[in-house]
Amino acid sequence: MHKKNITKKNYLIIILFIILSLISCKVKDSIDEMQKLRTIEKTEDYGALSDFLKSLPKTQQEKAQTPYNEINTFLKGRNEILSSNYKDGFETLARFLFTYPSSYYESEASYLLGQALIFMIENNPLYVEEFYKKLITEGIVEGEENSEVDATNQSNALKNIYSQMGIIERNGAYSFNGYVFDRIVQDSESVFPLKDFAYYFSIRHRFKNINSKEDKESFITNVNYLRRFSDRYRTSILQESILNNKSYFPESLPFELTQREKSDYDNTVKTVRERIEKIKPAFEEDYYVIGNGIIIRDRIPAIEGRENELFKLNNYDFVKVLNKTNVYNARDREREDWALVRYDTYYGPIIGWSYLRYMTNNLNNIEEVFESYKSAMNNYKNYDYLKSADYFSYVLSQAETNYFTDKSVYFLWKVNNKIGELVSSKNNPYYDYVLNYPKYFYYNTNNSTLHSSTLLYNYLIKIMPSNPYRFVISGDSEAEYSVD
Repeated sequence: MHKKNITKKNYLIIILFIILSLISCKVKDSIDEMQKLRTIEKTEDYGALSDFLKSLPKTQQEKAQTPYNEINTFLKGRNEILSSNYKDGFETLARFLFTYPSSYYESEASYLLGQALIFMIENNPLYVEEFYKKLITEGIVEGEENSEVDATNQSNALKNIYSQMGIIERNGAYSFNGYVFDRIVQDSESVFPLKDFAYYFSIRHRFKNINSKEDKESFITNVNYLRRFSDRYRTSILQESILNNKSYFPESLPFELTQREKSDYDNTVKTVRERIEKIKPAFEEDYYVIGNGIIIRDRIPAIEGRENELFKLNNYDFVKVLNKTNVYNARDREREDWALVRYDTYYGPIIGWSYLRYMTNNLNNIEEVFESYKSAMNNYKNYDYLKSADYFSYVLSQAETNYFTDKSVYFLWKVNNKIGELVSSKNNPYYDYVLNYPKYFYYNTNNSTLHSSTLLYNYLIKIMPSNPYRFVISGDSEAEYSVD
């Protein structure tokens, strides 16, 4: 019986792989066809754009502070941290934040560097000081030339870095208070979406292993931090991993709790387990959002409205619906449909409650388009702009317009703007993209910037004349737009 189940499972996996391969081939064929239609002879003259492309250096200077070096350095550090190569990741991201302090990726890089610091402070704190002193001596600061740093200035600069990162040094002993994560949680402008993950890392070092009868106070502290975390992020998947950590909460305690202490512990465990159960999926269904600014909350709001906002969804987002319920809103005297949704980010999911009326799974025979659109958005959010451009182009290659057409126009326009920023030498893949699709780009000689041309804007007003995204594009761009 067990063997049959394994065989069936293997068959299902093989069938699924074949289906995905076929879809992938169809997408690639359509993309190739689109590229044939869009490719322009490289000998054509595009005025300022041609002059700009010809003027680029053959290779990118290694230490040049360009958007191309900025994103590649960040992605290199991210990959090192995610592969648990903490020493190299620390070096890369510490240098990245030192060199690009106002980067768009600052909050994400800080989150990753914080994880590296947890490891480095525990295992090699002296190297952390050695490396930061090296950076300070090099004088790599955005917009400044290298300069010599005297001992006093170096000491002050090091103290400032330690304060910003949460590194504490007392009498040669080093510790980490998680302040870099606190800043992400507190900063409303932070682009890093997983506040619960950042908050967990800010308090993780405060959880203690429980091994002996001397650890009773530490155990009570563990209970308090678990309760505090769960109250603050009651739909976080991290609650379960904290509660089930036997180092923090062993099944057999090596000490006796008072009646009150045991009651507090039991009530905390009961509350947390109930919250864990409430966010377990009853099913998983793909939905896409049909409203803007739709809030994911940590609970269905009661009249007093004490729920916390976890994230805002827009009409180009998609989610997994994990459960549904219908509740009576006493204030409005009507019943409302709510959905427990999961919004996936690169580092983990955001789970919470949202209005079901602003979501749908009605694809009307465009399932394949939806899969391509999801791939496009996932690659875009992962900063893989060339792949996302291919998938958005596939959505736009469809004969009939659909729900994802205008979103794909908008994001392909954003992708082209981002690619325009990254073209700084001839020896990079973004240069080849511009060379192949020059009509997508416009070189502004007034401010020496390469950005998306009016081509996609004109296409959008042709197929969807009153679409609101045309105003978003024209309002955000430095190019001159016309509705004539």
